[in-house]
Amino acid sequence: MANLNFVSFSGTVQREIQSDTARSASFDEIPLISLKAPKKELLDQLKDACTRVGFFYIKDHGVPADKIEAIFSMAEKFFAQEKEVKNKINYKKSKILRGYEPPAEVRTDENRKPDVNEAFNWGYEKELDPLCHATEATAEWADNPMSGPNVWPDMPEFKNVVSRYYAEVLSLARGMIQLFAQVLGLPLNYFDELVSAPGAMGRLIHYPPQSSSDTDALGIGAHTDIELFTILAPGTVPALQILNTNGEWIQAPPIPGTFVVNIGDMLARWTNDRFVSTVHRVWNITGQERISVPFFFGANYDVTIRTIESCLKDNETSKYEPVLAGDYVWKRLSASRVDQQELRAAA
Repeated sequence: MANLNFVSFSGTVQREIQSDTARSASFDEIPLISLKAPKKELLDQLKDACTRVGFFYIKDHGVPADKIEAIFSMAEKFFAQEKEVKNKINYKKSKILRGYEPPAEVRTDENRKPDVNEAFNWGYEKELDPLCHATEATAEWADNPMSGPNVWPDMPEFKNVVSRYYAEVLSLARGMIQLFAQVLGLPLNYFDELVSAPGAMGRLIHYPPQSSSDTDALGIGAHTDIELFTILAPGTVPALQILNTNGEWIQAPPIPGTFVVNIGDMLARWTNDRFVSTVHRVWNITGQERISVPFFFGANYDVTIRTIESCLKDNETSKYEPVLAGDYVWKRLSASRVDQQELRAAA
């Protein structure tokens, strides 16, 4: 058994709303994993983190610090602009929800008011991919509801800074999915062709400070992520909380030099819940402005997500029906928009 490194935090917050439903994540500590650990130790640690917790920190990840610092600096400049300037690229002008997302446009938890944040969203394009081999794959899902171009603000160096960061994290994600394949006892390259032109979305998110007495709305309400997994650059302000099966919100404060990684619903479906997609939320009661940069790594949008046979035990059946990746992402994202929720409520 490998020696696991953990970071333990006190001051957990009891859950407050019934819609917060933990899955099978039984933990009170969040693992910290070095990607430079000896291979067997690394795979053992990842297996424990993915099957028991669903969240972990990674260090020694290889993404240059200057590229991380640059995207946070650019995010601050973007969000500091007047709302009229940001709204020139409002996401409602994009059929695939890319661009600027003003505050209170998304309600992640339908039992609360809309989320207290604003964001900039972008996604995969061949020109952003350091492998640049995805011509055939991108053509295949050209009609998918999630395929299409990005929109960029008219800011010097914005696209360049965001693109350089995206390329680094995209490469990291492709390395991570190879590690996950080995954890599952699959060939190292099992997922490679399935993520050749991935549904890989990035966000810049700005959270204003909230009062601890204001629980009607959170920065992001309790939810699970949609894609295979998320690589989060959390910034410097602690606000991320993760729910365990005891109903405790475990704090996940930033650790310098690390990313936070969590399993998403797409990979949970693929593994029949061997990998755990864990409920989490953001509640910024620090009194400070918070910026974070999540990267959501998914399968090619034309890939059908169906349970991997080797993830089924004897006589076990799949918990999930097969689903086309792009359709799945589109339905989940569009359903969280406040205007769509209001339409459903009025119907």
